[in-house]
Amino acid sequence: MGAGLTGVDHLGLAQPFDHFDEAGLFYRSVLGLDQLTTEEYAAPFGLMRSRAFATGGRTIRLALTVALLRRGDWAPAVVDPQHVAFATGDIFATAAAIGPALPVPDNYYDDLTARFALPAETVERLRRFGILYDRDAAGGELLHLYTPVHGGRVFFEIVQRSGGYDAFGETNAPVRMAAHRHLRLASR
Repeated sequence: MGAGLTGVDHLGLAQPFDHFDEAGLFYRSVLGLDQLTTEEYAAPFGLMRSRAFATGGRTIRLALTVALLRRGDWAPAVVDPQHVAFATGDIFATAAAIGPALPVPDNYYDDLTARFALPAETVERLRRFGILYDRDAAGGELLHLYTPVHGGRVFFEIVQRSGGYDAFGETNAPVRMAAHRHLRLASR
């Protein structure tokens, strides 16, 4: 694949509220995927739930999301967006090759410095390319960036995992959702 992409890391599938549990049951019982985690987080428009599934070898990964409590639209003219996350071995080279990522607010990077005590030059490099960061308790790391929403419903994510990181960067989801919303509102 071009731009240093090595394959598909996962799919993010938004579900209607009434079908969320049914979809999870399907992926577990019919497709035989393992349920990994269930997370809840605040979004710009309400409370979200994310449930992750994967094969044992992680060759297939899915993240289902649903709005539990909703007040208004996810973003103007966006109904339950879906996304494809591509893997890369060098997210900085990929970011340079694909061009501008979804703009991330500066205060996100200030918070990274406080939460993870990352070196200033690392944080500045993440900021320059619009890359988000997460680390798990075992020291595994996730670097990821997002594109704006395309065609009113789909966006893309670029992911670089290291050290056995096995989650989906759920702690960064509210930042991504707010950035998508801000971008959509600014383009109206």
